Amino acid sequence: MSSEPGMPPKKPSGKDAEKKLPGKGQEINVALRRAYDSAVDETIPQSLLDLLSKLD
Repeated sequence: MSSEPGMPPKKPSGKDAEKKLPGKGQEINVALRRAYDSAVDETIPQSLLDLLSKLD
């Protein structure tokens, strides 16, 4: 798959991207993944759930 003229080349995504990143880029990728996973695991405060229920 080649990209269209004037468009940047497509970058690999997911685990393929991790393999191709240079040292610093890979470290940043790992740090961002940890931050994302941490945010996903957080519980939603009851006060926010209460507010959301009022929208229904």
